[in-house]
Amino acid sequence: MPKVATDIPDDLYRKIEEEVNLGIFPNVAEAINAALRKAYAIKSRTYLRWLIKKEGITEASMLKELENVRR
Repeated sequence: MPKVATDIPDDLYRKIEEEVNLGIFPNVAEAINAALRKAYAIKSRTYLRWLIKKEGITEASMLKELENVRR
């Protein structure tokens, strides 16, 4: 897995350490990885929404296509 280095503001790092201490995450690296995955998922969903709107795809047409795929 590639490694990434970044600077994290002190206040944000303290919040991450607090979540680790509370047992929400096993360590700081896992907390940061979870945040990156979540941020990328949000970005991807935003892009898909934009693309759907740009192409004029309606909810009804998506549901109809889903029915066709399930057959």
